[in-house]
Amino acid sequence: MLSIDLKYHDEKDQVSWRGKHVANVEEFKSFLSTDGVRNRLYDEEEHQDYEAELRALATTDMETDTIERLLSSEPEKISWEVGEALAESLLEEERGVTIPWNGERDKKTPKASLPGADIVGFINDGDDVYLMIGEVKTSNDSSTPPQVMYGKSGMNHQLENLATNISIHNCLLQWLRPRCKEPTLEKLYQAAVVTYLRSHGKAIKLIGMLMRDTAPAESDLRSRGRKLANKVTPPTDVELDAWYFPVPISAWVQCAKGGIT
Repeated sequence: MLSIDLKYHDEKDQVSWRGKHVANVEEFKSFLSTDGVRNRLYDEEEHQDYEAELRALATTDMETDTIERLLSSEPEKISWEVGEALAESLLEEERGVTIPWNGERDKKTPKASLPGADIVGFINDGDDVYLMIGEVKTSNDSSTPPQVMYGKSGMNHQLENLATNISIHNCLLQWLRPRCKEPTLEKLYQAAVVTYLRSHGKAIKLIGMLMRDTAPAESDLRSRGRKLANKVTPPTDVELDAWYFPVPISAWVQCAKGGIT
């Protein structure tokens, strides 16, 4: 786990915000390139099985050549994809969130993503299990707050929509159900649904994660958090976490591949 220094923490009503700083460069590079982030980003186990099966089915040199062209056609990862994989790993390790499915497996086109949310899973709070919906923004914008916090595509608007749009909840619950057939996951899924239904669709956990390579600044989140508190009502719970990392975002892809020492 990364060494984290909490730089700021405040809240208003049911919305809280925190600034978390990671200072150790080598520790961060290692975190990107070892199992948690890299395997999630490249879905390595599934890709290895896929490649092995393709090669087992090839019987001629021409078929083998087609396999090579297939495997080399996958586009290079980009920084926001690393940011999402990093965010998922941090949610699992720091917060104990259960993320039942790697969204990389659902990409029907190279740039596809989960409809309506960046991350979806389950989180325990006391005796209850909650549906956790995450939104991730990766930005090297030097402004505070960065542009990714504003407008219809900004974090605040998207979190408000995730909190109040029941059609998104329906989509996510349906998406989760066939991916939670393993007994432990099925139990978590059903418990989260019970929590959701008992609260008339309000008891969910929203986590917004801003991934930065700049110096920590509470102004990244303070005004956004206060405004969001006026839009989202209990028992919906919202957390805004700004993460400040010591390696430029432009280098994250190479770090994840283990290409930077």
